[in-house]
Amino acid sequence: MWELAKDLLLVSFGMGIGVSLICIMTVGKETDREIKRFNEREDK
Repeated sequence: MWELAKDLLLVSFGMGIGVSLICIMTVGKETDREIKRFNEREDK
């Protein structure tokens, strides 16, 4: 029973890390776009 609980905990922890990384990557990509737009506006 302990093995099942431990495995379930590890899977949940891994999924949480994965979702967090996806969110961080999405925010980083959006920030890059905003910086690029800001720099293009300043160049004009």
